[in-house]
Amino acid sequence: MKNAIPIAIVCLGGLGCAVTPAGGEGEQPLLTSRQRIVGGAVDTAHAYVVGVGNRGRAYCSGTVISRRTVITAGHCYGGLTRVFFGTNLGRRSASVPVETSRRHPGYDPGTLQNDLTLLKLESDAPVQPAPLLRESMGNNGWYIGPDYTFVGYGVSDGVAGTGFGMRRAVTFPILAIGPAQVGGTPGTIDATQFYYQVPAMNTCAGDSGGPAFLVRRGVERHAGVTSFGDDPCTLDGVQARTDYDQISRFIQPTIDEFEADNPCRADGFCEPSCDVGPNLVDPDCADRHCGADGVCALACVSPPDPDCASGDDGAEQ
Repeated sequence: MKNAIPIAIVCLGGLGCAVTPAGGEGEQPLLTSRQRIVGGAVDTAHAYVVGVGNRGRAYCSGTVISRRTVITAGHCYGGLTRVFFGTNLGRRSASVPVETSRRHPGYDPGTLQNDLTLLKLESDAPVQPAPLLRESMGNNGWYIGPDYTFVGYGVSDGVAGTGFGMRRAVTFPILAIGPAQVGGTPGTIDATQFYYQVPAMNTCAGDSGGPAFLVRRGVERHAGVTSFGDDPCTLDGVQARTDYDQISRFIQPTIDEFEADNPCRADGFCEPSCDVGPNLVDPDCADRHCGADGVCALACVSPPDPDCASGDDGAEQ
């Protein structure tokens, strides 16, 4: 039986997100409670999945996608000043300050279209980045049918913000890629979204801003960001797409600006000189390091990279 993970942040249409940061910094939507999802599996494998928030604590999830770039949800934007690392985001969690943040210029708070934000870190992340899905998703067997892995940090008791901080993962397929009629919570999704509905497993896949990964050539690749779903997390959910169209229009130009002086940044091209071990630096080189070669590529999952024997890359506290 597959495991589900709890959700800490959720937006329903334009009605709200579930966790307010300590101190009330930044722009925060209305609160929407979500119940705990039973059977969550603690995740120690995805070190590049992180917490994002303010100086006090994390309140959304995100993913390191280049050495100084983190992706999260557009509705988490506002007051994001720090990124936290670790399986359990306790008081001693490693963290890096955010230098600047940029929300997608097409973000719509009413429909949550283009629900994406990119953060530039003040210094390199202490974890390796996750590769992007550099292809165009469509409603065919390449994308509808295969399992996706959703990762995020979640509340423990259904009260917004209480118990947030343990990273968990769940795996299941999606139902539709936008634009599409889907019924359920949204009714329709647009071209910047995809949809899942797995009632028997619970469809809430991760905290707002957390990733959905799809495996290509043995490597899991970032395909979406958790956006919104039903309340109380028993029916369905919507993810903001991060595939080719969003990469070309928003994600890649922003990474190129954030990390203009970094030849090892995520840009779709592998720079072999970046990866000499022990950990992957250029995420575009991941599929070249899935064997025993002295370089740990965490994104190699089918099969796992034997160089990553510990299951994580030392960032956990």
